[in-house]
Amino acid sequence: MTGFARQRIHTKEFKEMSDTMFFVVVTIVLGFNLGWYLLSDWWLRKELHSYPKARRYSRIALVIWMFIVFVPIVSQLVGLGNPLEYGPWIWTSVLYLWMGAILFWMLGLAIIGIPTWGFLRYYDRKNRKQVTHSEQMQATEVLESTAQDNILSRRQVLKLGLVAAPPLLVGSTAIATVFAKDRLNVRYIDLPVRNLPHDLEGYTITHLSDTHVGIVTGRERIENIVNTANQLKSNMTVVTGDILDNNFEYMPDLVDTIGQLKADHGVHLCIGNHDKIHNANEWITTVRNAGMDLLLDESIVIDTGGTPIKLLGIDYSRQEADDYRNIRKADEHVNTPENGLKILLAHHPHAFDPASEADIPITLAGHTHGGQIAIRIGEEYELFNAGNYLFRYVDGIYRKEQGNSLYVHRGSGDWFPLRAGVPTEVVQIRLVREET
Repeated sequence: MTGFARQRIHTKEFKEMSDTMFFVVVTIVLGFNLGWYLLSDWWLRKELHSYPKARRYSRIALVIWMFIVFVPIVSQLVGLGNPLEYGPWIWTSVLYLWMGAILFWMLGLAIIGIPTWGFLRYYDRKNRKQVTHSEQMQATEVLESTAQDNILSRRQVLKLGLVAAPPLLVGSTAIATVFAKDRLNVRYIDLPVRNLPHDLEGYTITHLSDTHVGIVTGRERIENIVNTANQLKSNMTVVTGDILDNNFEYMPDLVDTIGQLKADHGVHLCIGNHDKIHNANEWITTVRNAGMDLLLDESIVIDTGGTPIKLLGIDYSRQEADDYRNIRKADEHVNTPENGLKILLAHHPHAFDPASEADIPITLAGHTHGGQIAIRIGEEYELFNAGNYLFRYVDGIYRKEQGNSLYVHRGSGDWFPLRAGVPTEVVQIRLVREET
């Protein structure tokens, strides 16, 4: 019985959960967009009542911006397809970035703005009782004089700035991503391995991960990734999951490009969470029918001409308890050569802990995108990394006291068009003996 037959992935349940999450997320995004639009329009009408031209053009710009971000969301929601697939890449960037920006904008406004507004209203009402009629008339005259001089008050500038900030931030960031999207780092990593056999000293593995073939990482980018990987001429090539983004219509691009990877000791894959979004079993069947070596709770023994390598690959799971079980199944899939070196391919880097307990010297993983957003001074000093709040292992090499090694890949492609401090990469790993 094959590993695929034994795996029994619950595709229907996974797809139903993904569809539900999609509609929930879209509803939230649309709600935040509508809230931002209504609040912004109200501020424009109120604060610019003495500036009819500025108010009119500002409201027109507001409607145009809402059209840009609303059309693809609504179109996909009602089943008319995603127009982003046929539009310019910057439109895709604007939409993806806006989803994140508007979320934080509205949350920040709710957390900070509402209490502040309530306090100011209370303070204003309390003071209003102490203000005489003459003082009110005097204040009114001052406001009218200010309006006549066409000078915006600080309050008006602040509110108009709050309206303009999200589109300006998203627009400038989207332009930056257009120039940065083709940047692909090639990294050469020496990975220390305890008790590494002498004949495997210098053995090379090209490591790809998180290619996310789809709208954001299109065919041209994938072809560049594949050509770059093949030029390294490593002994082996591995891809640790999230090869597809989520749209199964891009499977032909995946097969045509990833299928062109080459290495003397083969190209080997494991599955990621994005690969399972559409239909996990269909994805698996398509990949295997294309002749790709997908290891799904399975293992193979690679003849290196000297010390054999036992390569294991496991299914993606959110639960570490499943990782223990999947690693055990993969290890039992074939007998381990007496002097064989075990290497595990796992999409989620948290599999490193059960892999170490199973005495597997090397684990290769991805999933984290290196944290996606980081602030660094060179490669040595990291001031901030968003991934540290989500994962135990985020980027680069990790070691256990007993000598087990993990490499976490930053990702070769993108599902979200914004990276800072952690550019996409193709990695050549060179096995070296652990220094004693």
